[in-house]
Amino acid sequence: MRGPDRFSLCVDGEEFQAAVTQDIRGARERVYVQTLSFEGDRAGQSLSDSILSCQAGDRRILADSITEYLINDRFIYSPKSLADKNLRAEVRVTREMVRHLREGGVQVTMADPIGLVLPRLLIRNHKKIILIDDKVAYIGGINFSDHNFAWHDLMVRIESADVVDFLSRDFLDSWNGESKDATASFGDLDLYSVNGQGNESIIEAVGQLIHSAQDRIYIQCPYITPPFFKLLGKASRRGVHVTLVISEVHNRSILKEGIIEACRRENLHARYYRGRMVHTKAMLVDDSALVLGSANFDFSSFGLQAEIMGVFRDPTLIGDFIRRVVQADHKQTRPTTAADIRGVVGKFSYWGLPYVGRIYKGIHKVFCRGLR
Repeated sequence: MRGPDRFSLCVDGEEFQAAVTQDIRGARERVYVQTLSFEGDRAGQSLSDSILSCQAGDRRILADSITEYLINDRFIYSPKSLADKNLRAEVRVTREMVRHLREGGVQVTMADPIGLVLPRLLIRNHKKIILIDDKVAYIGGINFSDHNFAWHDLMVRIESADVVDFLSRDFLDSWNGESKDATASFGDLDLYSVNGQGNESIIEAVGQLIHSAQDRIYIQCPYITPPFFKLLGKASRRGVHVTLVISEVHNRSILKEGIIEACRRENLHARYYRGRMVHTKAMLVDDSALVLGSANFDFSSFGLQAEIMGVFRDPTLIGDFIRRVVQADHKQTRPTTAADIRGVVGKFSYWGLPYVGRIYKGIHKVFCRGLR
């Protein structure tokens, strides 16, 4: 297929919001938006306003049904949340926003309804995709919520009719509840869409990149679990310099200590990004292959969830990533030390992570088979 015309990075929520708002307002035929979270705060309302004001005839928003249970990264039915007036107000505003969109002719649906089978919470549709006409696509890690916009993250803007066509078919499959595995190559971009039933294609693609590394691997990601530590440890023992950037301010603090302990054991260089949560999902191998998308490097994304992932080999995009992320973020990071591990907490997290992954997969196998 013909390669994409252009790639460009949108680093953080404000830059992404400005770019996608302009693209959506100029749409004439269709706007498809897929996101994990879609909340009635400034980020969500900005998307709502722009899609309502555009002239496209086919306007759709596909949000994962987790939005009906989690708002502002909190479970809305917990006793504490039920007593929180501000959170309850945001829940009401979110529902009113969805109703207003539907009244304005925008189709809104929730992917993978959870229902009463709580194990279905594990098989979320984690993709973030925006498609405008037959011209522009976005993929990456940013959801439409204020707390996600405040995190350090990015999206990739792709100008390519071929890529939009591929992702449109993928979006409509998810829209119809028939999420499928699909892979396609577009010049300097390989795209992988997986449906959470094993996700072998992205496991193989990332594994091959790690195995082929000769010089260095740079990863920026909040959630990293087995089996990636062992794979990266093997690369390190071959002489590859492996750097992992994770959040010092983390919404899963026990997980970050397990990551530090794993890096210590596998001779990986862990650095804390200071000041705010890192939500980027990126891996750069030998400055020649850049993995970006919705997938974290953990057992959930690589075995349980529907994800979209791209492997980019465009030198201009990679140079931009090195300049605007790797180099720019270095001054915001510091090396982790043994003092960052609170003894038994870090060791418990490290040793417990593989078992947590097996438990998740066991629940998925018993209760969730055939739900997609």
